[in-house]
Amino acid sequence: MIRKMKPADLNAIMEIWLSSNLDAHSFVGRQYWQEQLPAVRAAIQDAEVYCYIATNDTIAGFIGLFVVSKYRQQGISSQLLVFVQGYHQQLTLDSYPQNQRAVAFYHRHGFVTSQQDATNVHMTCTAPE
Repeated sequence: MIRKMKPADLNAIMEIWLSSNLDAHSFVGRQYWQEQLPAVRAAIQDAEVYCYIATNDTIAGFIGLFVVSKYRQQGISSQLLVFVQGYHQQLTLDSYPQNQRAVAFYHRHGFVTSQQDATNVHMTCTAPE
């Protein structure tokens, strides 16, 4: 099930955010992600965030496409992305070019690279008219 984030979900969301970034971005130091926690926590509270709820009522992932490691490779990221694409005409995101799995995932889901340099890949997906 996918639903909007509730205020009570914030701590679980932040744990998923941190562990997912540490897993996916081994080329970035752990300290960087820990230093970003306060700013991300504040931004997430102001953002439109959707959560994927597993059968045991736990948050398995959230849009921003962060998924708990034990729930990965089960299509949760695809379901979250398709869900959000249904509500937005255009989506944009940034990824690290070193995170080739993420870049390939977004390409498979209709995103195109609009800008890229050594540190960032900017991608856009526009719904067909």
